[in-house]
Amino acid sequence: MNRIFVIIFTALLIAGFTASAQRGDRNGQKQPEVWRTMDVPPAPALTPTQALKSFKLAPGFRIEIAAADPLVHDPVAMAFDADGRMWVVEMRAFMPNVDGKGEDARTGRVGVLEDTNGDGRMDKRTDFLTGLQMPRAISLVKGGVLVAEPPMLWFCEDTDGDLKADKKTAVLKNYANQGPVEHTDNGLILGLDNWLYNAKSTKRLRFVDGKWVLNNTRSRGQWGITQDNYGRIYYNNNSNPLYGDLIAGHYSVRNPNHSSPHGVNVPFFNERTVWTSRVNPGINRGYQKPMLRNGHLATWTAACGPVIYRGDQYPAAMVGDAFIPEPSGNMIRHQRITWKADGMPDARNAYDKAEWLTSTDERFRPVNMYNGPDGCLYIVDMYRGILQHKVYVTSFLRKQIIERKLDAPIGLGRIYRVVHKGKKPKQSPKISGQKSSQLIAHLESDNGWLRSTAHRLLVQRTDAKTIPQLRETVTHSESHLARQHALWILEGTGGLDDNTIAAAMKDEHPRVRIAALRVAEVFTAGLGKTEADTEARIALLTSLTKIMRDEIVDVRRQVALSLPVISVPGTEPMLRAFVAKHADDAIIRDGLITGLAGRELEFMQRVSGDAAWNQENKNIRAILKSLAGCVARQRDGVRLERLLKLTAKQKPYFQRAVLEGLAVAAFPRGRMLKPVAFKSQPLAMAALAKSEDKAVRGHVERLEKFLVWGEAALPPKPPRVLTAMEQGQYDLGKVLYTATCSACHQANGLGEEGKAPPLLDSPFLVGPVDRAIGIVLHGVTGPITVHGRQYNMSMPGLVGFQPEQVAAILTYARREWEHQADPVTATQVKRLMEANAKREVPWTEAELLKLK
Repeated sequence: MNRIFVIIFTALLIAGFTASAQRGDRNGQKQPEVWRTMDVPPAPALTPTQALKSFKLAPGFRIEIAAADPLVHDPVAMAFDADGRMWVVEMRAFMPNVDGKGEDARTGRVGVLEDTNGDGRMDKRTDFLTGLQMPRAISLVKGGVLVAEPPMLWFCEDTDGDLKADKKTAVLKNYANQGPVEHTDNGLILGLDNWLYNAKSTKRLRFVDGKWVLNNTRSRGQWGITQDNYGRIYYNNNSNPLYGDLIAGHYSVRNPNHSSPHGVNVPFFNERTVWTSRVNPGINRGYQKPMLRNGHLATWTAACGPVIYRGDQYPAAMVGDAFIPEPSGNMIRHQRITWKADGMPDARNAYDKAEWLTSTDERFRPVNMYNGPDGCLYIVDMYRGILQHKVYVTSFLRKQIIERKLDAPIGLGRIYRVVHKGKKPKQSPKISGQKSSQLIAHLESDNGWLRSTAHRLLVQRTDAKTIPQLRETVTHSESHLARQHALWILEGTGGLDDNTIAAAMKDEHPRVRIAALRVAEVFTAGLGKTEADTEARIALLTSLTKIMRDEIVDVRRQVALSLPVISVPGTEPMLRAFVAKHADDAIIRDGLITGLAGRELEFMQRVSGDAAWNQENKNIRAILKSLAGCVARQRDGVRLERLLKLTAKQKPYFQRAVLEGLAVAAFPRGRMLKPVAFKSQPLAMAALAKSEDKAVRGHVERLEKFLVWGEAALPPKPPRVLTAMEQGQYDLGKVLYTATCSACHQANGLGEEGKAPPLLDSPFLVGPVDRAIGIVLHGVTGPITVHGRQYNMSMPGLVGFQPEQVAAILTYARREWEHQADPVTATQVKRLMEANAKREVPWTEAELLKLK
């Protein structure tokens, strides 16, 4: 009996250890089984027809099946082609069981679905591409299809017209990494500006002159990305239903020495409550009191896949509103968006304590939404019991999944169409074979999908014969949306000219004027030194002079963003006066600073004698501080000495602003940038140290730790030179770091507030090598202290990376930013992998500090 007791007790201990070791568990958190006090209804798998009865929609709408199992399985993303066919991405290996075992199976597919009888329901399937591992995004591009299968981004071609890919070419080998789905790149939406954008990514792509071009942009969101009629990008994260960018995201990252948060990542919500139609205990942290209200989901926890309505089948007042899935709550929010005079949004639930669409079916998992060719919205329903990825599953959720049999069946899926009852949906048009003149006519449509698809086809064709008609559209169309599209099509086909841009800058609609400013950047960058080019610049200078007096705040902001990079002589004096006048607008301030990347010192030299920039004004002071901060982060001794000389000649107001900006940049978050060495103390610094102004002297004293000379300036012993193999590792690591890590930790290693701690001189990076390897392999959960500051956040491990890739990333980071730590080898990575093969949870700070 004693032996049996020991066996039972040991089994219980093992079971308890397994439960407590779920990767989603948080140290010290109790997980009471609150669902046992609720009347939780069964959650059987319903047929598509049965599932229709589970929905409750806002008045005036009905839901229909557009496609369903067995025609579609585990859909996560889709795109409509120019003839109305659905190209559906299927992530068939996602969480095949509660432990996620088998998720690496190459069972993913891209299927092409067709409606052969015109009844609105897809009835034919062709497998375009098979054998994929966790595919997650698709985009229809010139000559083929882009398919994201991390780490690869493939360009897939059907060369014989049978709707099956027979040629696959790698566009990117580091598009994303395999791992938690919502924490890796996805989206691939084609923006109004002809770039492809991604969520959870710093990358945007474009096909230019026969090759793919990769460009940096702002990291945004988690799963799903969308745009409105004016090309503004929207996204979300699990707990926050909607964010948007008021300006194009690339502006905020174009100056590596100035992180600009203004105008991007703007909240489009006023509160986080949700209103479901069934109890929802099966959420990952349902044991936390704020998560449930009488058993119903109380707050967003899985927001994803938003769409901005751009169709013509719903009431016109809904155009521009957001529709946001919440798959954990089996619901979709209609978020009404209006715009205020200051250019900021007012966004709130369109219904009082209710939602646009809810379901009593726990397996209804809306993960993405799209505008359709018929003007309706389409819902991608992954239809399954398990939604949470294995990396984050808690013991609380795991127990429910098993007890309530939510782990089976799998392999189902639906795509729904939501129709407004007030208007019969149109048949999906077939426009792939239409003439270019017919496509241009579609730009006048109220249907955003039709306009964008015509736009895409026209850019892909690059037909020089369309240029006169497109220019005519810009200047004479009655639709401002058509005028805007035509401008960007001209930009995408090389058909811009100064007269068309100048006319657009005087357009009656502000969004056309904004588009004109943006395309002027591209147009002037391509101008040469011919007489015709000079005349074009002069013509644009006249238009720019007028548009700077624009009364619309959004246009003024675009002036500040575009003017620093519009290559027209004579614009800088205009820019100085314009920014000084509107310096109370943070987006305008940042537009100047980001646009001056590498030219901050020269700009300060020119404004030093400008009365408008030498007055007691907090906003002008903020600009001077930021410009000086950029010079500090460049860590160029010659430029810093020039700035000190300039500053020493100015009045105390200018001196205080510049020196404070240098000091703030030199000591970020309580630590210090690596010192800049001089042979002797800069004379200007010595003069400033004798200032009668106490604040000036204080800033100089602080800067003496950053700007050093004498013995303090002796250079550290240089690290050993990397071998050829290690240098190759470093070079590969730089590429992988940029693609995988820089969105949070930044290119300069300084991290980002609210996202990630700094890597610069971090003891968890440049200290014992096992600490860094462990974090990359398994992640880390806060609190964690770096440079005396505590960060209470979590970082998942990099799933799917080979030891050689992990070693490359760490070799780069341990030698970049003047680090001198030893390179990392694949052997070291393999050793830690084997030693922690059974580890399922991220490291804590206490555990990492024990690693030597």
